[in-house]
Amino acid sequence: MNVTPEQKDALTELVNIGVGHAASTLNSLIGHKIRLVVPSIEIIPVQTIIDNPVISGDQSISAVSMAFRGTFNGNAALMFPLESASTLVSVLTDEAPDSPQPEELRSGTLAEVGNILLNGVMGSISNMLSVSLNYSVPSYHESAVAVILGHQQAEAILMAKANFYVDELCIEGNILLFFEIESFRALMKSINMELVI
Repeated sequence: MNVTPEQKDALTELVNIGVGHAASTLNSLIGHKIRLVVPSIEIIPVQTIIDNPVISGDQSISAVSMAFRGTFNGNAALMFPLESASTLVSVLTDEAPDSPQPEELRSGTLAEVGNILLNGVMGSISNMLSVSLNYSVPSYHESAVAVILGHQQAEAILMAKANFYVDELCIEGNILLFFEIESFRALMKSINMELVI
């Protein structure tokens, strides 16, 4: 899973392009000024995520996930700490932060945000690398990080820390792309062919 600085720069650019498209879509749909920033990207094994002090394995999180298949296969997920998820839902639905959020409102809002963001990122990867990818319908769930990651058959994880700036609030989340090793190699091969000179 060695990645050169040039490959990492290319991956960062791909994710940032997708996040930029997603932010524009969210702005037009929701009517709030949303700015999305991805300050860092890491390629890491599953255990590193579970042991991460920011996303600990027993911490409950809100997650939107979808599978992708094609030139390379895997799963994409958008994960928020529960408090960040609640703040995002409150801002986007104009609900008071301390009011109880109906499950349908919470899951529907976060699923739509995840759908737009994950499709933006995967669409960017597909378009810029000239590859064909199909996506499943995103699903929303709340569970411990270890439980969610335990269902992944992945050797390589691309983790992008995402900062959502909504009405001047900063809400942190993580975009994760899970790859089996052969699919990750196919991704790197496509990046080398299309983006790395």
